[in-house]
Amino acid sequence: MDSTRFNTCWQYFNPPRRLQGATFNSYIPKCGSQQAALETCRTYSTDDIKTGRGLLLIGTYGTGKTHLTIATVRALMETAPDLFGVRNDSQTLYDPTREDYRGLYCSFFPVMELLDAWRPGSEAKKQRGEWLFHRAKTDDLVVLDDIGAEKATEWTEDRLYAVVDARYRMERATIFTTNSSEKDLLSNGYGKIVSRMFEMTDPVPVTGPDHRRKRA
Repeated sequence: MDSTRFNTCWQYFNPPRRLQGATFNSYIPKCGSQQAALETCRTYSTDDIKTGRGLLLIGTYGTGKTHLTIATVRALMETAPDLFGVRNDSQTLYDPTREDYRGLYCSFFPVMELLDAWRPGSEAKKQRGEWLFHRAKTDDLVVLDDIGAEKATEWTEDRLYAVVDARYRMERATIFTTNSSEKDLLSNGYGKIVSRMFEMTDPVPVTGPDHRRKRA
């Protein structure tokens, strides 16, 4: 494996520091639902993401949904690192020829942080927000982590729908995680988003014991 290329693409993917090393082997299922979710993600990691199909990991807090999404992307990249690439920096939005590696682009976005990047601020923040908005809409595989945790407003719905709908129309693979039920998302006014999410993904229930709580 080309470790330099992998590390560059992994940095571009930018998973949370605590889960940088997440793998399928380090995920320990604690019930049947978690075992089934692990197997589904393993299978997905051998598929062709260019088909545009994604996953929706839905369940309670602490069941390892984010761990599984990161392990899935790691497995995809480790299997065929030469297929993946990066865009250098925010200037690439205006100069698409500036790339370290050409290939499939993968990004990880906590939804609340993504929304915060789009709020009004300095010119530098505005440019970064545009860059992230572009990546969120167009990268070949995007993880949108913890959708539904944000305060639901007309503005958040509009921004998220713009991303989800663009990815739906361009057939870009998307992995969503959420602690909210379908009913909760609908009651927050996310009807259009939920409809798109279920159309473009395969739902993966991840329930059971909380991995974050250690036994006394």
